[in-house]
Formats: sequence, C-alpha cells, structure tokens
Amino acid sequence: MIRLINAELFKLRKRTMTRVLLYVLIGIILVLYFLLLAISKVNLPKAGPGMGDIQNLLGLPLALPFAMYILASFGGVLAIILVASAVGNEYNWRTIRTAVFSSESRFKLLTAKLISAAIYILIGMVIGLAAGFIMSLITTAIGGYKFDFSFATGTYMWNQFLQFWRAFYVIIPVSLLGFMFAIVGRSAMPGIAFGIGITFLESIITTFMFLAGGWIAKVPAYLLQANTQAITSLAKLPAGFGQGMGGGNNTTPLPSPAHAFITLAVYSILFLFISFYLFKKRDVTG
Repeated sequence: MIRLINAELFKLRKRTMTRVLLYVLIGIILVLYFLLLAISKVNLPKAGPGMGDIQNLLGLPLALPFAMYILASFGGVLAIILVASAVGNEYNWRTIRTAVFSSESRFKLLTAKLISAAIYILIGMVIGLAAGFIMSLITTAIGGYKFDFSFATGTYMWNQFLQFWRAFYVIIPVSLLGFMFAIVGRSAMPGIAFGIGITFLESIITTFMFLAGGWIAKVPAYLLQANTQAITSLAKLPAGFGQGMGGGNNTTPLPSPAHAFITLAVYSILFLFISFYLFKKRDVTG
C-alpha cells in the first residue's frame, strides 16, 4: 500500500496541473485581498450586507479565518479538479489497465489515489493559509492598520486549528463527488464538469426551494450546500462573507453543526461506495 501511495504522490508531483492548481489558488487569494483593499478605500454605506466590515477582513485578527473561507469555497473547486483528474486521466491516457495490473488490488489502487490527493490538498491548504496571512500583513501595512498580535491567544489558535479541519471536511464530499463522476464517465471531464456544476447549480436551486416554502423549503437541509454553509459559518466571519462554497442567502436558516457533519459524512460514504463498487465491477477500458 505504501508503494502505491508513493507512486501516486510521484504522479501528482510530476503533473503540471498540480502546480497550476496551486498557482491558481494563490492567485485567487492575492486578487481577493487586493480587491478588498481597493474596496475598503471607497466610502461604502454601512447598511450594505457585510460592507461595513470589509476593513476588518484585511486586518490580522481575521486573516486566518478569511483565508480558510477562501480555501473552503474556491479551494473546494480546485480539489474537485485534482481528485477527478487523479483517476479520470488514467482513462484518458489509457493507462488504467496498466495501473490496475501493477497494483495489488483495485481497492488499494483507488485508496492510494484518494490518500495521495488528500495529502496534496492538505499541503495546498497550508500554502494557501500562509499566502492569506502574508497578504493580510501586506494589506495591513498598505491600509495603515496596526500590527497588533494581541488577538493570537491559545483559544484563538485552537479555533483556527479546528476551522482548518472544518474547511478540509467540507472539501471532502465535493471532491468525492468529482471522483465518483470521473469513474462513472471513465474520464476526468465528467468528474470536473458534474462536480463543479452540481456544486454551483445547487446554490441556485436551493434558493428557489426556500422561496417555495412548505416541505420543499426543508429539502436543502439535506443537500450539500446548506450543510457546507453550516460548517463554514463557524468561522464567525462578518455578515456576507461566511457562506462557504457557492455563496448563499444570509436569510435562509442553516442546519445545526451536528446535522451538517453527519449529512456530509453520509454523502462522502455514499460517493465512496458508488466509486469503489463501479470500479470493482466494471471492465477498466480507456
């Protein structure tokens, strides 16, 4: 198993796409921080949803929570691409048969791919977190804010540690969704297209469900979007910035954190089961 994981880590390290995804993540963080810095200089009305707190997002106390908000939202999209490509490209390059024959079992092959992808996702999150903190230092200096680190107490650091793993947790089901569709479609493109498409389309659908009222309004509580928001909202960001992947409506009720953790776990297990079942039962043709 260790041999397979090392092999998959080597593949991901050598692929240009892995580095490109990391550069895109860092680029998104840089652009968002500079956009917020530009907006913070504009005289915005305090009545706007979350607009009066933009300056706070550029300060050091919210540097880590805001960076992890970016990781949980945009990072989740990049994770879908990485995980879907990890298995889908084997079909595209017609190397899937060779990969299966050279591994001990199909189960171990898929497990090694998922573990190696998870390792790279965690590495990317750490790098993204560092980039966000550095950008907060830069925007703090440019914006003329004070370099006050008194907020960095033990409780604060522990909360950020928990939020880091919460951000990783909400990335897991959407990544496995892309992974599943890559196996279903025997290509990276279905995994990427369906994974990203469902992620953003759901935010639109759930908005109409809430507006419909009645029992339909309760359905989103059992979908990915609302439960992702329930977990990312624990970061306690200013209003309008804590909605997680795909945005969302601030006025819609969110499930409890316990409900969200269980629901996302059920989705993750379901996507895993379908992926492994199909990969085991079907012929691996390119």
